[in-house]
Formats: sequence, C-alpha cells, structure tokens
Amino acid sequence: MKSVIYCLYTILFLFFIASCSDNVKLYHPIEEPEVKWLLKTVDYPEENPGFTTRYSQTFFYTDDEQVTKITNPSTTDSLLKMDYKPSKISLSRITKSSSTTTYDSLILKLNDKMQTEYALHVTYRQQEGKDKTKSNDDSTTFVYDAAGYLIQFDRYSYTGNNSSLSHTETHTIVDGNITEINIISGRTSYKYTYTYDDKEHAIPAEYCYEMPLNVSGLSGCWLFTNMPFLSEYFGKRNKNNVIHMTGERIINEAITPYGDISYKYTFDENNLVTQVEMSGISRSETKFENFTTSFSYYKKEIYW
Repeated sequence: MKSVIYCLYTILFLFFIASCSDNVKLYHPIEEPEVKWLLKTVDYPEENPGFTTRYSQTFFYTDDEQVTKITNPSTTDSLLKMDYKPSKISLSRITKSSSTTTYDSLILKLNDKMQTEYALHVTYRQQEGKDKTKSNDDSTTFVYDAAGYLIQFDRYSYTGNNSSLSHTETHTIVDGNITEINIISGRTSYKYTYTYDDKEHAIPAEYCYEMPLNVSGLSGCWLFTNMPFLSEYFGKRNKNNVIHMTGERIINEAITPYGDISYKYTFDENNLVTQVEMSGISRSETKFENFTTSFSYYKKEIYW
C-alpha cells in the first residue's frame, strides 16, 4: 500500500513539474564571465638612444578600475597617487633624493564632458633642516574642437594674472587621427608629422616615445610627462595606430631633423598589444633598431 501511495505522489510531482511554466528552471547554466584587461606594466629598455627618459611603470587599481597608484623601479616612493572627484582629478607625489625631498601636486579641472579645461601644477622642495620652498607654480589651458579632439594647449610659466606663455602645442586632426603637431617652446619650434595604419587604436601604445601626447616631455613639465597616463581626460583618442613619425626643429628659421621613427606592433591572442618595436633615428640623430616598449595586463573576470 505504501508503495502505491509513493508512486502516486511521484506521478503527481512529475505532473506538477511538467505543467509548470517553461520559465521555471530546476538548474542554472554556468554563465561565462565578462573578461576585462587592465594595463599592469609599461617597460622601457635600459638603453636610451636619445629620448626624454621614461621609467618603467606598474599600475594599481581600485575595484571600479580607477588607477590609485603608479610606481617605478627608480624609487621606492609612489610615483603617483590619484584622487578622483566629479569635476577634478588630483595627483600627488613625494620623492627623495639625497637630502632633498620634492613634493609635487597636479590638479586637472574637468568639464561636463570629462575633458580637462585647465591644469594647475605646484612643486615644493625641502632640504633637511630647512623650510619648504616653491620651485614650480605653472598652469595649462586646453582647447577642443566640435568633435571632441584636443587641438591646442598652452602652458604658462606660473599661475596668475601676469603669467607668461612658455609653451604652445597645436594639433591637426584628419580622419580621427592627429596627423601633425606644432610646438612653440620659447624661441624654438617643433613639428611632428604622423602616418597611421587602418587598425583600431591600441591605447597602451601611447606610452611609446614620440607618440602624440608624449612629445612634450622636452619642456620638463610634470604634467606633460604624464599625459599618456591621463590621455582619457584630453578628449577623443586617435582612431588608428601610428606607424611612422618624422620630426623637425626650427631655430631662427633654420630647420633640422628631429627624429624619424617607424613603429611595429605585436598583439597577443586577445588582441592586446604586447610590444611596440621602434626603429629609425632619434632626436639626437642616433640611429637605432629594435627599441621595444613592452606591456603586460591584469585579467579581471566579472560575473553577472
């Protein structure tokens, strides 16, 4: 009798399951996570054939993928620490060399399009046993075209009503790419001309020497040397990848070569750029080959 009742309950249970809506699931299929790749390191060769020195960098992120710190092997201190607000980004750095401590701070003021309108940079230096003294207090303003590309920025040697213009950079945009950069820095002018491939722009490549937003390190400004890291806040990025650059320097109307470089890209199975190989002639007229900037990434898996 018990077996008959058990069978009846089993039949009723199966009938109930079969009659339920198709939306009812007895199991949940395993969903594949969304994979994101965050830039981890940028590594430069130790040998430098005549470029403005860049140090290899390691990036650290918050859970919402904002960079909180960048370090480099040249110092045990933090190279950069970031603080993000809705309308501004603050960057700070403390470095020590012998008996001198340097305090750098940089503030980017953003508009409602997340474009930098102006930047303020202040540097203090302090020797052991002495008070801090201000060594830099400069500012930079930025102009964008209707499409959102950065077309000009102007650096002033110090902040204030009577500050003097020390550096101007203008960009020519063609088909979504910066094809020409003209710089006036003091009494010297520079011209960079770029050609591109037809592939989607690999953002980490912006850290390579002589790329757009990475040529103004010649002025020694802390903002300019960090523009590749901050490039998402300077309007639209290039659409494609730079494959060739030629540079010129103009002093008293005399034009001299200032670099001629070709770029070769290597991508992995995830279409991430892993290295960019440069060959050509540097600013110092040094011929070089196979000068390679390398990149590594964090893998982040997101389950929904």
